[in-house]
Amino acid sequence: MDKIISVVLVGAGNRANVYASVSLEYPEKMKVVGIVDPDPVRRELMRERYNVSLENCFEDVSEFVKREKFADAVINGTMDHLHVPTSIPILEKGYDMLLEKPFAVNEKEMNELVEVARKHNNKVVIGHVLRYTDFYRAIKNIVLSGEIGKIISIETCEHVSYHHMAASYVRGKWSSEKICFAPMLLAKSCHDVDIMLWMMKETEPTHVASFGSDFQFGKERKPEGAGSRCMQNCPYVDECIFSAKSNYLAYPRWGQYVWKCLEANKNLTIEQQEESLKTDNRYGKCVWDFERDGNVDHQALVFNFANGATGTFSMVGGCAKPERNIHIVGTRGEIKGTFDDSRFVVRKMTPADSVLGYEERVYDLNVHGDMIGAAGGHGGGDEKLVYDFLDYLNGNEPSVSCATLEDSVISHRAVFKAMQSKHSGEIVKI
Repeated sequence: MDKIISVVLVGAGNRANVYASVSLEYPEKMKVVGIVDPDPVRRELMRERYNVSLENCFEDVSEFVKREKFADAVINGTMDHLHVPTSIPILEKGYDMLLEKPFAVNEKEMNELVEVARKHNNKVVIGHVLRYTDFYRAIKNIVLSGEIGKIISIETCEHVSYHHMAASYVRGKWSSEKICFAPMLLAKSCHDVDIMLWMMKETEPTHVASFGSDFQFGKERKPEGAGSRCMQNCPYVDECIFSAKSNYLAYPRWGQYVWKCLEANKNLTIEQQEESLKTDNRYGKCVWDFERDGNVDHQALVFNFANGATGTFSMVGGCAKPERNIHIVGTRGEIKGTFDDSRFVVRKMTPADSVLGYEERVYDLNVHGDMIGAAGGHGGGDEKLVYDFLDYLNGNEPSVSCATLEDSVISHRAVFKAMQSKHSGEIVKI
């Protein structure tokens, strides 16, 4: 019988909380026994939520690792640039780890972390949650079956909604590399690059070319007469698509970020929210007044693979509808679908049996009411990732979806090289 896996949360933010929530629904699988976070409000909120003793709550990792090892694993949900410096002493202490993506913000840090994990033989799984969704898992199984033959080309794209773009990548924690040390391609779309390379696992990428820019934001594009804060002095407050009033009050979105500064108030009122947006809340500031530091709002990548196949990925921030699309063309058929609709088709070449020359089979994962987009975070992938991590720690073989640290190195290196290409304007060897 599998044992209950005990975990410590390092970085008591939204991602760690999402993963840790599995322990509330399935206490026979996982138990949170420790909290590490410098923010006393977050630390106390998580301590109460998971019923953790005070003696197992710490302000920082250095304090935590002074204690003898008292749990099986750590869920590391710190900010991107803190992943490696917080993970290394924890791995050296002997903990296994579920580490949020991106697990490193540059190649040097990536190599350092891999070396430490190899030395101490830690089990490290990276939070590539899309691998665990029914949508991508079903497509992967068809690819593995050989039904569409050898992959010639794979095209993927991610359309980031205008309100997500503004909340996370302009007003939010990932607005500038000076703040988070991770470009948008790494912070947002290492998911998607990982999916592409996971589908192409029988070969490896050899070269990449990439282009991108910030097309929409920056002070030079600010509308004439716009104010500094949406709800304080801006005449466009009721018409601007990025208005804090419409996005965070009238139609509340991204509350886990917008109201973090007020989370100590357990009975938060609309008046307090309005006052916050009018005064010191960064989410109330004009979207065109943020320093972008060269960050992009759209970027395109082209890959060449060792076996001669090609792949493309396009990230576009500022779309009306958030959407991920995939189109895989093989020597005997193709797969084409949209993740957010939980629907894809498989087309097989049938020259002798069809007027069209192909037959089409539709996979609609909503048919039985199991709407993938509503099945928890990231289409249900968050929870399934945790279940798989716990299963792995219990000594079972990693599943086909499991993104170990070694697996994730390939996609991270591809992103780092894509950024090098974007900056240099040259095709870069991976």
